[in-house]
Amino acid sequence: MLKVFNVIGVIVLLLLLRKLIWCLRWLWCWKHDRETPPPIGWLPSRDGGRFDAHVQKFDGED
Repeated sequence: MLKVFNVIGVIVLLLLLRKLIWCLRWLWCWKHDRETPPPIGWLPSRDGGRFDAHVQKFDGED
């Protein structure tokens, strides 16, 4: 059981590290007046595209 918690902890730490690297890259680009990278979600497969498509579909039905 403890091994499961360790694996979950490592996965969470890797996801946080991914977000931290993105934040540092964004700050570097912003400071040097370069184009900032597009936002990323906390989870790799969740970029908000599904929600945006849903909102556009809903707006088009009016």
